[in-house]
Amino acid sequence: MDFKYLTTRYRISRPDNYLISFLPLILVLFTYSLLIITTPDEALIWGVGVIVGLVILRQVITLIEIRKAQKVLKSHKELIAEREEELSFITTNMADLITESDNNGVYKFVSYSSNHILGISPENLMGKSFYDFIHPNDLEEVSKSLKNTEKSRSSARLQYRCKNAQDKYIWIETIAKPIFDHDKFNGFIYSSRDITEQKKAEKFVKESLLEKETLLREIHHRVNNNLQIILSLLSLQSRNVVNEKDQELFRESQNQVRSMAMIHEKLYQSNNLSSINFSDYLKTLLDSLIYDNPHDLSQINLEFDVEEIELNIETSVPCGLIINELVSNSIKHAFPPDTKGKISIKMYHDKDDKYVLIVADDGVGSVRETEMLNDSELGLKLVNSLVKQLDGTMEILEGNGTAYKIIFQELKYRDRFKA
Repeated sequence: MDFKYLTTRYRISRPDNYLISFLPLILVLFTYSLLIITTPDEALIWGVGVIVGLVILRQVITLIEIRKAQKVLKSHKELIAEREEELSFITTNMADLITESDNNGVYKFVSYSSNHILGISPENLMGKSFYDFIHPNDLEEVSKSLKNTEKSRSSARLQYRCKNAQDKYIWIETIAKPIFDHDKFNGFIYSSRDITEQKKAEKFVKESLLEKETLLREIHHRVNNNLQIILSLLSLQSRNVVNEKDQELFRESQNQVRSMAMIHEKLYQSNNLSSINFSDYLKTLLDSLIYDNPHDLSQINLEFDVEEIELNIETSVPCGLIINELVSNSIKHAFPPDTKGKISIKMYHDKDDKYVLIVADDGVGSVRETEMLNDSELGLKLVNSLVKQLDGTMEILEGNGTAYKIIFQELKYRDRFKA
């Protein structure tokens, strides 16, 4: 942007015609003098005299207006010169690189900061194309963005690699604004800054996050493997147990360990390492409970009504263990052999930002709330403990069979270590 060129629009190159403006007055006076010398009629002299007086008055007014216009023009020139100096100071000392190109991308103006950002003086950039300095891999995208900006007549924010004086590429962020003159496209004005250090920081953060994500996946994978080893050990030990009650205890322990192992397996496989799709997890857990049970459960129907819910590991582990215990109790106690029945699991997110879990069966007998509190008989010690861990509440619902309603909120992650 050539500010000297802009100011010349306000400077009119013409000879000083201040004296020329007196020429009509001189001609009128000269004509009137000739008229008096020829001794014409007195009325004619007075008539012409009035006309001459009016011409003189008009000429005086014109001269006064010219003087005022000259003063205004002078003040405008001084103001333009002052603004030119201010703009020159700003563009010379600002950190951002200000440039202007024509409709072919050739530089028409380059600010002094090109020395600092690119190591190239403005004189050496003038007349060269903006596109000559863009990295070949970024050129197509930049060109496409500028064409879209020209069509929409809006500004565009671009990030690309630009070649400096050492023929090395640095990252540049540019805001490009198209210039139009009566609907004719005249080029772009650019405001650019060096973002190389910002890009390096972004790359470092991404690599660091990727490294931590890989580490977390490996941790979940190893925890899952360790839990699988525990499952195998429990399975091996259960073979040496003869008593049926003792075997049942081993199976319950295996189911509990398996419910935790599945969560770590889901986290390892998930794109989000902080939470799992709890609906998908529950389907896998229930399939495992049915498949691994030694009894014939073909007559028991499972009803599954669980919303698509994402839960973090802090909440998933105790919640999974609760469902494992309640469903296992229903399978174990609610249905005598060769009896048809139904076990239903329902879970949803209510309006109070809490989760509601209902596990019910239509089997024999029911559990009263007093019996639930006396959990030594019903084996609900673990369930009650896990509900407390979730800061939740549990109640027995009236109806056929047994139904548990548990209300809880997702637990927030608590820092294990303090600086």
